[in-house]
Formats: sequence, C-alpha cells, structure tokens
Amino acid sequence: MSPLLTHLTNLEDATSRFPSRVAFKIPQVNPQTDEIDHWKDITFQEFLLDIEHLARYWFHILNETSGIPQRSVIGLCLGGYKYIDIVHVYAISRAGYIPQLVNIFQNADYSVIQGSIEQGNTRAFIYESVYSDTVRDIPQIPRFTTVTVVHPNDYPLPDLPHVTGSDIAIIYQTSGTTSGTSKIVPCNYTWLDGNVRKMMSHLDPGKPDIVSWCGSTGYMAQFGGVIGIIYRTSCMVQYRSGQPSTSEIVDNINRCQTRLLFAYPLYLREYIRASRTNPETLRALSSVDSIIYIGGGLGSDEDEEWAWKNGINLVNSYGKTECGRLLLSEGLRKSRQNYLKRLPGPSLIKFIPISNDSDLLELVVPPEAPECPHVSLRSSDGSYHTNDLFREVEPGSYVFCGRSDDWFNMENCCLCDTRAIEDNARTLCGDIISDCVVVGNGRPSPVLVVEPSHRNVSPALNFESELKTEIYRRICPFHTARYPHERIDSPDMIFIVPLGTLPRTVTKATVKKKVIEEMMKERLDLLFSGNA
Repeated sequence: MSPLLTHLTNLEDATSRFPSRVAFKIPQVNPQTDEIDHWKDITFQEFLLDIEHLARYWFHILNETSGIPQRSVIGLCLGGYKYIDIVHVYAISRAGYIPQLVNIFQNADYSVIQGSIEQGNTRAFIYESVYSDTVRDIPQIPRFTTVTVVHPNDYPLPDLPHVTGSDIAIIYQTSGTTSGTSKIVPCNYTWLDGNVRKMMSHLDPGKPDIVSWCGSTGYMAQFGGVIGIIYRTSCMVQYRSGQPSTSEIVDNINRCQTRLLFAYPLYLREYIRASRTNPETLRALSSVDSIIYIGGGLGSDEDEEWAWKNGINLVNSYGKTECGRLLLSEGLRKSRQNYLKRLPGPSLIKFIPISNDSDLLELVVPPEAPECPHVSLRSSDGSYHTNDLFREVEPGSYVFCGRSDDWFNMENCCLCDTRAIEDNARTLCGDIISDCVVVGNGRPSPVLVVEPSHRNVSPALNFESELKTEIYRRICPFHTARYPHERIDSPDMIFIVPLGTLPRTVTKATVKKKVIEEMMKERLDLLFSGNA
C-alpha cells in the first residue's frame, strides 16, 4: 500500500524539485507613502524552513512546556490573508498536532466559537492578537498569541506520530452560507490523501504560474488551492490585507505579472463593473490567463456577457468545504456557455434526480469517493448529500441551480427558484442596488430584500418608495412570465434595508438567507396579513 500523501509531503516533494523557485511574494509597504514599494520573494526552501522552525517553537510551547501530547487538537484563529498564517497551519501539522481552523470577526462574542471549540475537543488555542476580546473568555485551556516573524531556534524538530487513514488530519469549519451557522468539518488522512492525488491527476507539475491569494487560510478553498499551487511550484502573491480593492488587483497584475486570479463573486462583480469605465482595469483583467470564481455563481448574466465580449476569461469553480473542489468550467475563452464539468481523471460523484418529475439533480458524493467527508457529515445511506442542485444541459455539462435552500416550498406546496429572482434583479438593477436576497419560504409569494447601491443614483431614487417602484419597473417583465407563486407582483413585495444590513459570512460575504428570513419574519407576517 502506497504511503498517505499530505500537504506536508506535497511541499517536501515540491521543495526537492525546485528549492529556489519563488513560492510567495510578500508586499513591502513604504511607511511614508503608504504604498507598496516592492514584494519580498520567499522560495520553497525558505518556506519549508520557516515551517520547521515554527514547528519546533510550537512543539516546545505545547508539548515540552504545557504537556499537551501530539495528536491533540490545537485551535487556530488567524486573519487568514498573510504568509505567516499559512506557515502556522503547516507548522502545527509538522509539530504533530491537529490544526483546527476557527473563523471569527473582531470583537465577536465567545458564543460564536464556543460550539466549534467544544465539538473539536480543543486542547489549546493560538490566536492573532486582534481577537483577544473573544478569546479571553475561552475557559480551561491554554491560550497563546501567534508569532508575527519566524526566528531560527535550537529546539528539536519532533518526529511525526504514526497515523492511519481514519485519523483526523485537520479540522475546518463551514462559512455558514447555507444554514446561517457554521459547523466543524473533520478531515481524515484518507480524505487528505485523496485530495492531494486529485490535484496531482489534473494539474501539470511543470507549469508554474504567478497566482493571487485565494481566500482566507481559515477555509478549505484556500487550503486546497495552496496544495495545488505548491504541487505546480507556482508563486502566490499576498495582498496588503483581506479582500483587495480593484486598484490593488490591477497593481498586482501589472507589477507582479499575476496570471491567475481567485475571487469571490461579490468582489468579482465589482472588478468587472469597474472595467466597463476604466480601460486600465479592462486591460489588466483581460491580460490574465484565468479568473477563477469560487463560493457561488456570478449572479449576473450581464457581467458574464461583458467579460466574454472583452476577453476576460472567467472560470467557474464548484466545491464544498466538506469535499474540496468537485467541478470546474473550461472558461469563457473556450466556451461562451462556461458549463461546469467534472475534473479530469476518474470521478465517482453522482447527480441524482430530486424527484421523478423534476430535471433538477442533486450532487451526491458516495462513500467510495475519495472526496467523501468524515462519517459524521454523511447521511444514513453512507453518502454525503451536498443539497446543491444542478441541471444537465448537455451530456457531462452542468448548470448550478442553487442550493436546496434556494428553492422555496411555497404556501401552495409548489417550488419557487429564488436564485433566478436574485440573479435577475442583480442583472437589471446593478446600478441602483448593492445586493439582494429573496425571503418568504412557505408564504404565498416571494419577497425581494434589497440593499441600495453604494454608487451614486439619480436624485429621483432617493426615497424608498421610488426606489421600490423603479426596481419593480425593471424586473416586472421577468416576473409576468412566472407562475403566480413565483412572482414579485408589486412594489410592496420589495423590502428596502440600509446598505450593510444583510448579515453575511465573513470570508465569502455571502448573505445568510435563513438568518435574514428570521429577521424579516414580522414584516412578512404583516405583509401577508393584509395590514402592511
């Protein structure tokens, strides 16, 4: 039986092949101008050494000083967008521990992470200092702040403990996009081995690229992305902080020669819309090989049409925290339709009809698939049900139709595709709304909740009633062709809320539909009682 492959073996292999190749570019900001002067290069050999030095340090602190044995779960609460964050995740693994990535926002109440810590049986907690107010309430376990710079040390590098495929390698948490609350996702070594081998099966190890940062270290998308980037011995460019502005994206492309971008749909829409009026932005976006968007559909046919006509190569990626990447499109330069397809190589995932009279298919990961997550996350049939729905538009080609939560079961027991309503509103009203979400599950008809645009709008739209009327005027033709239970059939069915009101996940900035449904309950009750 071949040895289990991990993120650590992947890095060791890459370093043995190309030790002097650049792995990371770290921005160096001039304190006088507050602008990026240049980027510091870190090679694969330096990356590996930093991991080993930090592993020595943390093994000394956790084991030799605090008596916490290897194979214990160590919580990590990191900002997620810096080189040192990735080094921490790898170093805790190399020290022989199980990293548990915990994601919170600054000044969050301890209750936000209490469930994750209790579920994970966390033995110690390492956190960035900005999260001190939350972490101070963690009871009965040692707490340590992260280091900001790796220093060489003489502490011994421990041997890695023996593990089997069923042992847990790393613990992540979901963003809470679907349910409104996150849950822990334990990943064992068999699952990790399968994901590393999957990357090896469809990526060319001899074709390095310069790529953008691909999300927070605290989420699986970035972890899986880094495995692929390391396997190809590519170079990842760190942003100044968090999600970059359009101007920083352009600067990265021009000065670092970035060839591959990763972006969440909310931010990608901003970049594309900026390219409509700024030729420099358009030149930059159209110069890269691919822009891979993750975390949901783009949500605007108009933006995708603009990208296609102007040579911006958007690539749609579908994945789950629980499984990693599962589907990928060929990109707009190969196909205007940009349908999702299985990854190259063997694939065991299934598309199963949700009923005999529906063309909607749920993506299901059977237990024999290497991507199938921990048994605690599987259904009674042994498979992992994603609750994500697709249509097969051509043999082997799929269109994402939203999560099962995007399909409301209305008062008359008929289904309503809320994602289609949201996408239509974003396409037709992108200049006057910032974002929107549909609520009204189990009600007579759906209701559209809208945040006004942060961009300038005409003075005639300053008042809420006039904004609702204008939105309805634009979307009305779309809704007249829908069944009565699927329609927004008057301006009264549009709720306006202040910009920034809709609760979102921290990383993807995806609106939490279930939470908003509860927030709007009283307004919905009033509306459908006839007293609105």
